[in-house]
Amino acid sequence: MKKVEKYTGNKTYMFPNGELATPERMLQQFPAILTFTHMIETDEAGQVAFAVQNLSAMRGVYGIDPALTEDEAISAIEVVLNTPEPEPEPSPEERIAAAMEYQNLMNMPTV
Repeated sequence: MKKVEKYTGNKTYMFPNGELATPERMLQQFPAILTFTHMIETDEAGQVAFAVQNLSAMRGVYGIDPALTEDEAISAIEVVLNTPEPEPEPSPEERIAAAMEYQNLMNMPTV
């Protein structure tokens, strides 16, 4: 499960490669991280920083209502990220193959 939290600059994370993501290092790598509201995509324990993203941009990407507060928007984005992808619908070829297989099974002689 993915967890999303607002970046405050008060917490040290770990990058996926194992390096420490101290507040100073985060500011060095992402200079605008404290100027604009950013969110961190992390693990359930809130230790690994998988992604650093601008909250305003992610509201647009996921169609989050701009009237929501920052915390409400982050919660809504977390729900979107953790919603499983729907099963893909079978292609026309797969449906035809299934129908033909069913037809062949129905036409087999019974013993």
